[in-house]
Amino acid sequence: MQYAKLKPIVMAVSFVLLLLSLSGLSMAFSTKSRTHFDFRTQYTAGYMVRTGHARQLYDYDETRHFQNEKVSQADKALPFIHLAYEALFYVPFSIFRYETAYFLFFTINLAFLAWTFFQMRPYLAHLAEIWTYLPVAIFVCFLPVTFALLEGQNSILLLALMMLILMKLERGSETGAGIVLGLASMKFQYVIPIVLLFTAWRRWRFLGGFAISAAIVVGVSIWLTGVAGFASYLHLLESMSAHFSSQNGMKLGIRPELMPNVRGLVYAISGGSSSAGTATTLVLSAGVFLWAAIRGRSFAVALLTALLVSYHETFTDASLLIMPIGLIAGSAKNGTRRVQYIGGLCAVIFIAPALLLLVGARFYLLTVPLLGLLFMLNDKELSPKQYHV
Repeated sequence: MQYAKLKPIVMAVSFVLLLLSLSGLSMAFSTKSRTHFDFRTQYTAGYMVRTGHARQLYDYDETRHFQNEKVSQADKALPFIHLAYEALFYVPFSIFRYETAYFLFFTINLAFLAWTFFQMRPYLAHLAEIWTYLPVAIFVCFLPVTFALLEGQNSILLLALMMLILMKLERGSETGAGIVLGLASMKFQYVIPIVLLFTAWRRWRFLGGFAISAAIVVGVSIWLTGVAGFASYLHLLESMSAHFSSQNGMKLGIRPELMPNVRGLVYAISGGSSSAGTATTLVLSAGVFLWAAIRGRSFAVALLTALLVSYHETFTDASLLIMPIGLIAGSAKNGTRRVQYIGGLCAVIFIAPALLLLVGARFYLLTVPLLGLLFMLNDKELSPKQYHV
């Protein structure tokens, strides 16, 4: 009876979100918009590596030159801010014209998304009791996924890697799971918190696997860019973090107020990146991390925590929330008041990005229900053996 009452509401909300997603995806067919999406960065990085310019990968002026030459004219560059090894993935796409490469990568992203869905489907069986197509709706109607597809970001690739980690943990291959996590180091701001949590949980084989692959990807990155180029990358990271300013943010395309994490929330409330705001971010992030280390012990909690405490996060990376939200909502099977609250928070998190877009892209507010969800996860019924660490 309870599910029967929920079904029409779930269907109506999913339909509205689907229309919003399809409306956003239509921008992919606008040439003017397409040439200024984030894929501009990845495509140019692949081209620079393929044509022997890997050592200039983090040179802002060289990046702008190649983006203007190979994609379209623009006053500013979208700099490549990931470890250089990731650029190898984009080398095959750089063989084609930008427009062709964009749609090829769009298709690859769809394939990664479909694979992740089919692997997660067993965990979402409980949600299908509410509405048969609810598990599908979680993937196709979640606004960050739409943005990731549209921008040509690597967020969906990262989501697939996280799914692969979960599968290996489930099969008892902790070393293999750690190796896969090391391969995800192109966005180490999420990888490091997960590693620290697994250290607190004393999962040594996982950490050993991570150390192997992380050392390889860092080594490959240094080989591609040279020591001087890698030093430029470290300097770039410094300008994004310790020496971040509004001017650096405009140059690098970084807007903390759009980040659905602790930093974004504090930045928006404090009105800027003041020293007090930075200190508050560190203290709150440490508190979130300690709570997860003591009360968590599941991969869903580790990934949720990593997204909350990461210093840098793009809205497209909120696509990763599909995993912890799906796992948590899919395991909430009893009818206690506590579990109902948790299910309600999962629903809010799923819907909130669309609502926040309509009120001025205040994505930092998504942090509030995420924190509420994390602090409520104390019930072992919500940590089934399949993904319990």
